[in-house]
Amino acid sequence: MGSIAITLEEKGIPTVMIYNERHEKRFMGTVLSRGYVDYPGINFNEYDTFTSEGVRALAPEAFKFLVKGLTTWKPEYMKPEGKKWVPVEDTFTYTSGSQEETLDRFNSSYLEMGWGDGLPLMPPTRARVDALLKGTPLAPSTVIGKWGPPKADFTVEKIAVVAAMAGAKPEYMPVIIAALEAITSQPWDAYFPVMRSAVPLVIVNGPYAREIGINSSANAFGPNSKYHANGSIGRAINLAMNVIPGNGRGLKPSNLAGNPAAYAGIVIAEAEGVASLAKGWDPVSVQLGYPAGTNLVTVLGIDQMAMSIAGTTANAAAAIAPNKDIWPRSQKIWEAQYAGVLAVTEMHSVTDGQMGGRTKADYARELWEKARLPNDKFAGLVLTNEFGQPMEASGFIKQLLEEPDVIEKGVPVAAGPDKFLVLVTGGH
Repeated sequence: MGSIAITLEEKGIPTVMIYNERHEKRFMGTVLSRGYVDYPGINFNEYDTFTSEGVRALAPEAFKFLVKGLTTWKPEYMKPEGKKWVPVEDTFTYTSGSQEETLDRFNSSYLEMGWGDGLPLMPPTRARVDALLKGTPLAPSTVIGKWGPPKADFTVEKIAVVAAMAGAKPEYMPVIIAALEAITSQPWDAYFPVMRSAVPLVIVNGPYAREIGINSSANAFGPNSKYHANGSIGRAINLAMNVIPGNGRGLKPSNLAGNPAAYAGIVIAEAEGVASLAKGWDPVSVQLGYPAGTNLVTVLGIDQMAMSIAGTTANAAAAIAPNKDIWPRSQKIWEAQYAGVLAVTEMHSVTDGQMGGRTKADYARELWEKARLPNDKFAGLVLTNEFGQPMEASGFIKQLLEEPDVIEKGVPVAAGPDKFLVLVTGGH
C-alpha cells in the first residue's frame, strides 16, 4: 500500500494513509525507502481500533486529517533536495526570556520534529559539534555506513551532532563511530515487530576503554560516578539510529512491550589487564581472533537479557531461549551467528579461584550443551505460523532436527560452543 501511495504522489495525485500501529512497518518501510521522510499518514493506537465504537470515536479526527492531507498538507520540517528530503533549515535558533525557557523550547521543538528520545537533550551547537569532531581523525563528510529504510548516509558530522545531543565527549567519538560502523554494516530490520525490540549491546575491549572511563567495575550495566562514559556513548548510538535516517523514524519502536535499553543503550567494557585473572580467561577480543590488547568494539543485537541468574550454568542456559522471529533459516546464518553473552558479574569469583579451574571455553561448552530444547518444545516455539498454528519443518531446520545429537539431546541455540561469548565484567 505504501508503494501505491508514493507512485500516486509522484504523479501529482495527493494521497493520505490511515493505519494502526500493527501496519506501520509494512507502510512506512516502503515510504521511507523512497525518500519520503515526512508523509501525510496518521497512525492510530491499535487498541482504539479494536471495536466499532472505537473506530466511530476516531472518525472525526480521521476525517479532518484526510481533508488536510488531500488539500493543504505539505511537509512541516523537511524539504526535497534532489531525490532526498532534508531539514528545512541548516541551523535552528531558539530564544526566550531565560536560559531554562530557551532549553525547554529547544527540547520541545526537537521532540516535535522527531529528533529526540524523550529525555533532555544537549543543544548540538556548532562549537560543541566542532569539539566532538576533534575526537576523530576522520573528515566530517566521511560516510561510515548507510542504514534504515531510506538508506541514510551516516556521516561523521551527523554522528557528532547526535553525540552532542547525548552529552558525549570528544574522546568517546572513536567508540561511537566504531559501534555505528558495525551496526550499519548489517541489514538489521529495526522495523521488525518483536515483543521487546532489539537494541545494541556494545562490548569494548582494550586499553582505550579504561582510558576514557568505560565501566568494567562495580555496577557495570548501570551508573557509576567513577565511570560515566557508558551512558552517553550508548545514548548517542541509539539517537543516531533513530535520528539520522530522518525525522525520528530511523528506529521504529516495538509496538508491543518495547525495550528500556533503547534510551541509554547497553555499553560495557570487559575487565582486562588484571594480574589475578587466571589462564583461559582471555578477553572477547582474543576469542574473536584479535591480538591481546587490541582496542575493539563488538556489537550484538539483544532482544532480551536475564540480568540476575544465580546458581549453576544450567540456570543460565535455561534463560537462553530461541526466538522464533530471528531463528536462522539457513546453514550459513546458523554457523555465523552468536547465541549470547554470559557476563560473569562477580569478577572476584574468577580472580580468587572460585571457578573450580574452569575457563571461558569450559563455560561456553557447558552453555552449548545445556542451552537446548526438546524437539516438541522447539516446534511449539519456532515451527508455528503467525497465528500459532503448527508448520512442517523444511530446509535447514529439517536437516538440523534429523541430526542424531539433536534427536538425543534437543535443539541447541547455537551451532557450537565457540558461538557463545563469555566475558568478565563488574563486581570488583
